[in-house]
Amino acid sequence: MLSKWLWRFATERDSWWRKLIDIKYHNPSSVWQTEKVRSGFSQSVWENITKEYELFWKFASLDPGNGSMISFWHDAWNQGIVLSSAFPRVAAATVDSEARLSDVASLNGELVSWSFNLKYNLRGGADRERVELLNFLNNIPMNNNAFSPCRIVWNPDPNSKFSVSSLYRNIVQDTMPGVHDFPLKQVWKKLIPSKVCFFMWMVFHNKILTVDNLKRRGWLMANRCCLCCRNEESINHLLVDCVFVKEVWRHINRGRTVLSFQDREVKLIIKHSPNSKPGNVGEWFRECILHAVWWFIWLERNQRVFEEKKSTTMGVARRAARNVMEWLLAYGQIDRIQGEAWLHELLLI
Repeated sequence: MLSKWLWRFATERDSWWRKLIDIKYHNPSSVWQTEKVRSGFSQSVWENITKEYELFWKFASLDPGNGSMISFWHDAWNQGIVLSSAFPRVAAATVDSEARLSDVASLNGELVSWSFNLKYNLRGGADRERVELLNFLNNIPMNNNAFSPCRIVWNPDPNSKFSVSSLYRNIVQDTMPGVHDFPLKQVWKKLIPSKVCFFMWMVFHNKILTVDNLKRRGWLMANRCCLCCRNEESINHLLVDCVFVKEVWRHINRGRTVLSFQDREVKLIIKHSPNSKPGNVGEWFRECILHAVWWFIWLERNQRVFEEKKSTTMGVARRAARNVMEWLLAYGQIDRIQGEAWLHELLLI
């Protein structure tokens, strides 16, 4: 939200609040931003706002246009580079360090000439820096329209307009790549208890404490699936490949196919799970059954590990289906007669 004020300062040039801020924190080197505020004791509101400069200019840029409002040395008007920082010895030798781009660049047709107006002749390393600066500038495509206005551009938006949402999306994408691929609606469903949805969130991120994950954390233990006693326990084996789990799904789909999937990885199964607006009892069951089956598989696994108690595959299937019915009853999506009839149809009564 603070970055929004930096955008407004750069664009609302005639507003009174902008003029007051400019008077108090005037930056002689740029019309696009104030000086970065540094107070000794208490912090002002604008000081907190100016702390967002680095983040803001990461996604904003300047379109120099005719160059009349662009500080040649101090504005990042090309590729985000501030020339006074990139070429300090040449900048220090200029007569006018506050020169505008239009003062330095002269456009004649397609040819651009650069006049730095130096106080003295440069030699040695400083002269080599001047040559590097000229090479850099000559690779810049200049706008041939002398009447094109200078403006600030918000790069993430196709219309070049700032929005808090676009900034948020880009921050998230930078800090957590791939977060936009998260199947939000397939994991968090209002009909399903929060703890079950949270469990599915942990499943998607491979954070549940299966034996292989415990061993990665340094626990020393034998790795064996307690449901089938045949293979090592991993999240994909426990919830997808285990013969115990396959038998549970066989019971669920015995009366009619409620849910089937071709994927063999939990992430893909979650991503491709139903996410629609159900209309009848069967569609409501289909919407919730994956959460229920995996949740009760996990409870069965923990019961065997910590309590040394076992249930049959039919028992797990029945508990999963009945809990789906209870979830739907709680939200008023079905009545009990409909739910019991559906369980009978699935042969799970």
